[in-house]
Amino acid sequence: MWPTPGSPASKWGGQQRAAIEILKRLPAIGRIAPTRPLSGIKAHLWEQTVLPARTLGNVLWSPSATGPITKANQVVTLHDVAFLDLPEFFSNSFVTLYQNLLPVLVRRAIRVVTVSEFSRARIAETLNVAPERIEIIGNGVSTHFRPYPDADIEATRMALSLPKKYVLLQATADKRKNLIRSLQAWALAQKQLPEDIHLVVSGNPDRSHVFGTLNQLPVVPRTNFIGYVEESQIGPLLAGATAFLFPSLYEGFGIPIIEAMSCRTPVLTSAATATQEIAGEAALLVDPYSVEDIAAGIVRLVEDEDFRAELVNKGSQVAGQHRWDDVAAKYKALFSSIGANL
Repeated sequence: MWPTPGSPASKWGGQQRAAIEILKRLPAIGRIAPTRPLSGIKAHLWEQTVLPARTLGNVLWSPSATGPITKANQVVTLHDVAFLDLPEFFSNSFVTLYQNLLPVLVRRAIRVVTVSEFSRARIAETLNVAPERIEIIGNGVSTHFRPYPDADIEATRMALSLPKKYVLLQATADKRKNLIRSLQAWALAQKQLPEDIHLVVSGNPDRSHVFGTLNQLPVVPRTNFIGYVEESQIGPLLAGATAFLFPSLYEGFGIPIIEAMSCRTPVLTSAATATQEIAGEAALLVDPYSVEDIAAGIVRLVEDEDFRAELVNKGSQVAGQHRWDDVAAKYKALFSSIGANL
């Protein structure tokens, strides 16, 4: 569903953020939403009954892996199929819903969009969609992800009661984000690092209706959990980190990778799924299933200043290739090609 206007960006998922950024740049696209916030079965019933009636005669863009199955004149954006590839990482009800919905939806839709070559291959295989029906349009970097002056970084650090030196991990209740292994890796890595550097963990702590519940987390010294971060603080928080950790087990793209790179922060991410496709040689790639490999990567990023500088320079170039203006332009061209007037 859509994010509530005015809510912190950190409460949005990457898919919601992408939709909002694109709509900012394509104001001619009308937005249709329930008159009051809905969730669960009520939201899906509204989507399957009210939405197709209200879009009759128009092209519908469904930006986040769901849409009315009776609507053929529809573009569906499907960022990944993690719930099909790794169903054990999601709640049973969520998996059952999408296992039944998606095959019908993508078969009827006039076009399917995804965000990476990796996701196109997985969608084609798991949902039996011809690859030529799947268009790749990647993601971009929002304007508040950029280098920040020391004063802004210090103000954010003080506001969040953070240590002066830290590595930043973005992780949530989504088991794909690899929080438990990351904490275990930090427990190993910190034994080789100065005592003044800490781990800071940010992110949405609970979406159990989608992801189920996490196992009990290990208690690791020098670890700060900060939960949601206000939009005005996200950029300085990233820019002030010695390194950004994103050893996810599965991503269709990995927007936080390019956000960190845009802040000129070196990145550790996974040599798996789409993260290595997006990061290329501009990040330190590790085996996300190996606690030891993640730990060794953390130690190298903290200790090797020259290596960090090399990744920062390469990362800035990668981030510069991902602009929301370009993403919106590709969507505009796509909509125009199927008869939508913008």
